[in-house]
Amino acid sequence: MALFGRRLRTPAQLRSLFADNERVLAMAEDGPAAVAATQFGLWLPVGAASGAAGSAEASGGSAAGWRRIGWDQVVKATWGEDGLRVIEGVLDDAGVVTDLPALTLRLAEPRNLPSVVKTRVEASIARWEQVRVPGGTGRIVARRRPGTDGLVWTARLDSGTPDSEPARAALAGYLEGMAKLTPEQLFPS
Repeated sequence: MALFGRRLRTPAQLRSLFADNERVLAMAEDGPAAVAATQFGLWLPVGAASGAAGSAEASGGSAAGWRRIGWDQVVKATWGEDGLRVIEGVLDDAGVVTDLPALTLRLAEPRNLPSVVKTRVEASIARWEQVRVPGGTGRIVARRRPGTDGLVWTARLDSGTPDSEPARAALAGYLEGMAKLTPEQLFPS
């Protein structure tokens, strides 16, 4: 029973894509489609977000019409008048993140989805550090990958820092250095 408004049901087609122990934490509507947050990530309708690629193949989607972005892959998520804005990052072989174009979801009924997204993205960040690179700064980030133990170390250039080979090489060097540190060195008590 819903206290406020009508109760949203997870579409069966979306639920069929879930991992065995995956459960919905929050759900909202993006026009005719559903957007769901689970403990593993954010399920988005393929092609339903403005600024997103229109086809399942172009946007990394599934044939069923949804794709999941793991919480550790969400670079930034904000809620505003335009809706929920999500920036997804993709890793190169050196662990450097490149931002994909922002997706804006104009949610008809946002419910608690924006706050769950904010909480999950923030909780995925175990540690971050700003570092100097040629032409500006970058960030080295330890992220928790949902459903796994341990951390994934990534790096990304800060906004305004030119994307260059020297800057990416510096970030890759920082990542190599972090990989050599012990947990006690990384997280002193």
